[in-house]
Amino acid sequence: MVLAGRLVHRSAQSVQEQAAAEYMERRFREHTADVSRDPFPAMENALYLFASYFSEFLVVTVIAAWWPAIALGYGLIIFLAYLMEFMGYRVFERLLPHFGSQNVTARFMGVRPEKLLIVTAYYDSGAASPLTHPVVVRMLRPAHLAVLFTMVLILATCALDAVAAPGSGVFGIATVVRYASTGFILTCAGFLYYASARGEDIRGANSNASGATVLLSLAEALAARPIEDADVWLVATGSHEAWMSGMRYLLRSARPARDTTFFLNLESVGAGDLHFLEREGFLHAMPAGKQLLAAAREAGPEHGVKAGALRAVLSEAHIPLSRGYEALTVMGLDEGGIPCHWHRADDRVTAVDEGKITRAAAFAEAVLRRVGGGHGATWTGSDGKGR
Repeated sequence: MVLAGRLVHRSAQSVQEQAAAEYMERRFREHTADVSRDPFPAMENALYLFASYFSEFLVVTVIAAWWPAIALGYGLIIFLAYLMEFMGYRVFERLLPHFGSQNVTARFMGVRPEKLLIVTAYYDSGAASPLTHPVVVRMLRPAHLAVLFTMVLILATCALDAVAAPGSGVFGIATVVRYASTGFILTCAGFLYYASARGEDIRGANSNASGATVLLSLAEALAARPIEDADVWLVATGSHEAWMSGMRYLLRSARPARDTTFFLNLESVGAGDLHFLEREGFLHAMPAGKQLLAAAREAGPEHGVKAGALRAVLSEAHIPLSRGYEALTVMGLDEGGIPCHWHRADDRVTAVDEGKITRAAAFAEAVLRRVGGGHGATWTGSDGKGR
């Protein structure tokens, strides 16, 4: 009600996002004194960043008209930089305007910690745009794969032109393919620019005030019964809409050990059928962490949370999974496998089911206690009794 009711929106890097962060900090402090608000710079617009990468292939095509070998080298640099940027590393993002955002972290320290459990939920809200229309959302992954194929095709034509003998007939064919591919990728870039300009700020009740609410429920539960064998960080990440900047900053600043750190990500848990994602990914399916997945499969039937997969859009677990960490996402999905009310104007408080948020919180606590426990681990059952 506070995040998605009193605040008109929580757009990344806005005054409203800062107000939401201050609210999360106050609520966390009701349960632990170890709370910090960590500021960081986040880029202004992620769609501009990726549209700029797409547009650079026009430069590659122009260079290829005179120096195909140089065009191939430049294109490879842009292509590899794009892949790194997509996996969450900062490359040419550094050249874009940045504005202030913040993560809010509440820490619950174990008596004899053997693991670090990081529970994340972004608290900013997105924007409804032509890019987030339900029909378009189902086309995002195929379109992105087509863009990547087109990039490779442009590079391949540059390579052909660089090695082909004059008069062989390859030049004309390669040029036609390259120009057609460039036209397609520039069309995609134009659509990204257009969608960015047509964005409308939304309330973001399900995405992701619901996940932030679960964080507060977990803070209350951990204050009452800590997990003795693990440290637990509850992190409300900011500027998710700026290409998951909060999650990227968390990994960049904390640098947690891969072998003892586990990420449990909470997104859009207030509507749809609750799932724990066994695999997710936009380019290729990345499996969830083995220990987290085993705990989720054990706790799922008790709390009514089913196994599922996410391929249509990206969750924040994309970043830790790409870096080799164990991670698992809990998310409510519709019949098409998409988060309910994802970046839509109807994502208001009235669209959220409080009972599902409660179930998601109980399920998340059960997973944490199973993974973090080692010396007489306990967890809360659906009847509220410790076990």
